[in-house]
Amino acid sequence: MALLAMAQTRAQDQASDHPLLGTEKQRAARLRAALEGLDYVPGEVLVKFKDGVGSAAASGVLRLARHGGEPIQEHWIHDILHARAEGEQDVRDLVDQLVRQPEVEWAHPNYIYRLESVPNDPSFTRQWNLSLLEMPRAWDLTSGGSSSVTVAVIDSGLTPSAFTSSFRLWQGGSSFGTFAIPFAANPEIARSRIVEARDFVYWNGPVFDASGHGSHVAGTVLQETNNNLGLAGMAYGARLMALKACYASWELNFELGREGIRQRVYDGGCDLNAILSAIYYAADRGVQVINLSLGGTQPTPAYQTALRYARDRGVFVAIAAGNAFTDGNPTSYPAFYARDLDGVMTVGATNRNGARAYYSNTGTYVEIAAPGGDIRQGSANGIYQASMFEPDLDPTGVLIPRFDRYTEVSFQGTSMASPHVAGLAALLYAQGLTNPAAVEAAIKRFARDIGSTGRDNEFGYGLIDPPATLRGLGYVR
Repeated sequence: MALLAMAQTRAQDQASDHPLLGTEKQRAARLRAALEGLDYVPGEVLVKFKDGVGSAAASGVLRLARHGGEPIQEHWIHDILHARAEGEQDVRDLVDQLVRQPEVEWAHPNYIYRLESVPNDPSFTRQWNLSLLEMPRAWDLTSGGSSSVTVAVIDSGLTPSAFTSSFRLWQGGSSFGTFAIPFAANPEIARSRIVEARDFVYWNGPVFDASGHGSHVAGTVLQETNNNLGLAGMAYGARLMALKACYASWELNFELGREGIRQRVYDGGCDLNAILSAIYYAADRGVQVINLSLGGTQPTPAYQTALRYARDRGVFVAIAAGNAFTDGNPTSYPAFYARDLDGVMTVGATNRNGARAYYSNTGTYVEIAAPGGDIRQGSANGIYQASMFEPDLDPTGVLIPRFDRYTEVSFQGTSMASPHVAGLAALLYAQGLTNPAAVEAAIKRFARDIGSTGRDNEFGYGLIDPPATLRGLGYVR
């Protein structure tokens, strides 16, 4: 609880009427998906038209496929059309019609994906993951990277600045209440190192993290280090672009309260259109590294298009392999697409002994491994980073959340493994290795071979080895 006292200072209350993103019908569709357990947003499709098909022709194809009905709302994400056919009873019927049109390359629903979870910092001894990777030796070689490198963490967001905003929440029975909810900035990531924070999924107000996932992931990549506080991060000299493409249950419960709906939800998600928008946004603004600690079982060419776009603009992308090994080990997306894109890597998770974490997906698309934690071995065997105090925001335990207290939180998952690779990539960019394919090749070449000899489906090319990679490439400070 060493960080709790630091983050309780609140800014003056701000107005709570920040415009929400999207239309009322869009937000209602997202709520319907949450309440009914759908894996897509009702009434929304993503469409890629063949080369040479203009926007007017695309609109005509949509009208033809829909056979009338309410007007279709169109939003272009680069060359991918995000179409909102409000009132559509079953969007899968519209998809079936679209893929039959000769002008259409592919079409699918707007799927919802899920989040997957010696310096002088006093709690560094808890970070067995950084000791396993021999990060002190790596920092001797590169000293935490450089502020010339920016890492985009596309996740549940991060809170850069303190604010308070009012939200209406159902309190059980027929009771609703409006409450001033406090938010505080993460004390372990300096505001000066956050180049930009943007919300693609909830509102036009201040960016915030309501689940703690994005804060934890960002911490592994670049949390303040050698600051006599808390924990350490891999590339603590780099800068952060915090892009919110995922929402926790609280954003949905705020909306349910606003609409006067007497119901609660306990899970969030990541709408595909928001993820794609964030990928293109980061790539167009010159970031060097993107981390995607999210995934799902729905294949979509939209991910391939966006990942290739980012890679072709010099961006290395690290993707979590998925946490569903004990649930049948289904193929995870977008992780699967990394296999065929040099400069995009899928990351599996190990425990503190270097064995595969029990939940970590396996398959031909797993390319590398990094510590992800395994709390079956005990709570101390998770990955520790600074994040929000979990009892304050547990939707099953509190009626009124708060997001202004931080502490050292232990998570496990390939979500926690992926940012280690993003952090290593940021260190390599800082030393002048700027081609994403070359970054991937270096990480593979100097990985520590674990499991079966050579590449295997559990660990890919092995456990990342930051000091060996930096020293092998001749980067010595």
